[in-house]
Amino acid sequence: MKLRQDFITNSSSTSFIISLKDEWNENNFFKTLGVLDDSALRNIFADLYKTINYDKEEINTYMKKYYPEMSTVEEFLSFCNYSNDVIEKVSQLIKEGRIVYYGKLSSNNGESVEAFFCMESFLICEDDIYFNGQSAVW
Repeated sequence: MKLRQDFITNSSSTSFIISLKDEWNENNFFKTLGVLDDSALRNIFADLYKTINYDKEEINTYMKKYYPEMSTVEEFLSFCNYSNDVIEKVSQLIKEGRIVYYGKLSSNNGESVEAFFCMESFLICEDDIYFNGQSAVW
């Protein structure tokens, strides 16, 4: 049996990239995800929206704040180990004039919905929403 004797963690985190075709707000977030007013899961998505809204920053702003040595979004995303497909998609969204946000979710923040979305990687790539949470780390 192998025993790990160095640092281990129960926490997880997920970096996310999100962009809506329409203006960023709760109604558009629900609409693009297909969350109906009477959905049993509406509260979960309302909590997710609040968490993302709190943790997101426009990707260029985020990059300049935390990685000032990076000169392009492509360089930043490559540094963060995103695939060429993701880098190309984000570049395309920016060229189309869409606002692209970047942020992080963590299972340590005490919010159950945030912890849930840190457990799995996910990708929604539709015309009206791009939501990439494929960078999950345990």
